[in-house]
Order: sequence, then structure tokens, then C-alpha cells
Amino acid sequence: MLNGGGGVGHTARVANRWIRDQAYRVGLGVEACIWLVLAHIAVKTLPGPRLTRMLGRPTPAASQSPEGRPSYSAWRVGHAITRAAEVLPWHPVCLAQALAARGMLRRRGIRSRSHLGITAREPFEAHAWVSVEGHVVVGGPITHATEVAAFQ
Repeated sequence: MLNGGGGVGHTARVANRWIRDQAYRVGLGVEACIWLVLAHIAVKTLPGPRLTRMLGRPTPAASQSPEGRPSYSAWRVGHAITRAAEVLPWHPVCLAQALAARGMLRRRGIRSRSHLGITAREPFEAHAWVSVEGHVVVGGPITHATEVAAFQ
């Protein structure tokens, strides 16, 4: 018996769960890198109207109060995108991160909302972020952006 009576079987189950979780994280990270590469290429090559359509269907840009709590999967996708963007050599911009997050969330059947906002007028700066259930999962925290467009 190990660890206060858990037994070898318990230890094996815990080890298997840990291995599965690590494999899932690696897979999620690889998927995030692939989506970020594709989104980066899209941002660099596609015209603005096409990129806008990729963000989703335009909806009113009203402030959205949190409706609930996003699923754990939504948080994990957000973390994978953010982490992958930090380690890729070109550090994809927020628009590419938002496009990648939308793709990964859509693939999992998780409804999300893309946002575009202005962070500064002189010099002009903009920001993109993605929310699920009113909570920012990619591109946050949002403290000084004025939302100008939202997409469902």
C-alpha cells in the first residue's frame, strides 16, 4: 500500500490520468500553433472584408455582461493560444490570436464572440479579443479599449 492505503492500482490510475492530461495539453498546444500559423498568413494576405467574415457575423458592439462561466475547454483553448503566441518566433498579433481562438472554439462547438476595439487614437492602436459567456478568453484583460465591432 502506498500513500496511506491508495494501493498500486490507485497510483497507476493517477499516473495514467496525468499522462493523458499531458498528452492532451501537448496536442492542444500543437493545434494552437497550427491555427496561429494559418491565422497569421490570413492576416498578412487576405483583404479586410474577408478577415471580417472570418471573425463571424456582425452583432451590436454593446458591452456584454458575463452570462455564466465558460467551460473548462474554452479556458484551455484560450490558454493554449496565448501560450503558443508567446513561444512562436514572430509572436502573432491579437487579430491572428482572435482568429485562431475562434477556429479552435468553433471546432469544439463552443459559442464565442469576437471583439474589435480602439486602444489609442494618437497614434492609432486597435485590439482584438474573444469572449465566451461574456468572459474574455483570448486577448484580455481588457481595461482601456473602446469596443467598435463585435462578431458572433
